[in-house]
Amino acid sequence: MTMADLTLFDMHEAFAAQTLANLQLLGSERFAREVLGRAQATGEVDDDKFNVLGGSIAYGHPFAATGARMITQTLHELRRRGGGFGLVTACAAGGLGAAMVLEAE
Repeated sequence: MTMADLTLFDMHEAFAAQTLANLQLLGSERFAREVLGRAQATGEVDDDKFNVLGGSIAYGHPFAATGARMITQTLHELRRRGGGFGLVTACAAGGLGAAMVLEAE
């Protein structure tokens, strides 16, 4: 699966700067090679697919509820668009993070 296969990409925006850095690094061949040890970058994120309903900065970030909001919103939007794949990512305290790919028909 590549970025082109995604219908939606919803990233938790703990901070605006963190989101901008992540977006830049996802498309960076140098970062992929030198830091991740990958042959190529993950890929640039299409603005038309990214946080299409806003994001955590727009909605707020109630601890313990953000993940559920993101998953629910992404699934509803995928269904509204006729299905597809959605990537939901979130950071957490202490340098933790999680990601999941959702599919709706």
